[in-house]
Amino acid sequence: MKTNKAMRNLLSLNELTDLNKSIGLNLLNPDFCEWDNCILIDASSLKNIGSIEETIYQDRTDLEASINHYHIENLKIGLKLISNWEEHLKLQYPEREFILILSSTIEGENVVIRFYQLRNDDPEWIKLNDLEGYKEEAILVIETLNVVQ
Repeated sequence: MKTNKAMRNLLSLNELTDLNKSIGLNLLNPDFCEWDNCILIDASSLKNIGSIEETIYQDRTDLEASINHYHIENLKIGLKLISNWEEHLKLQYPEREFILILSSTIEGENVVIRFYQLRNDDPEWIKLNDLEGYKEEAILVIETLNVVQ
């Protein structure tokens, strides 16, 4: 797991509020699907499209990062969901590598979680080696590793 300083500050507060909001089962127990070599949490917007070339997205990474993103009520719920997604992705797709991202404002508001597959042939979606460059956001990144040899 990688974080920038802003996220480390939020996580060290130990005051993450838990609003006890219910999390939709489709987010807590995601039913990932595969579409044109993309892993998606919801492919309904692509049901009448045959391939990435027919979409508005630059590449598969851009498509996954855009479709696989959700806005969450608070940081604690976001942390719970991103951990859950990581576990489900590892179990369902052990041969693939993923980047999971949780971001928020520096104050811990406007939380967004997303994921995409790590690909060598697509441009980097987030600058993994320069998280401090995101000055206006608190960022946490989880990289899953390929466990299939």
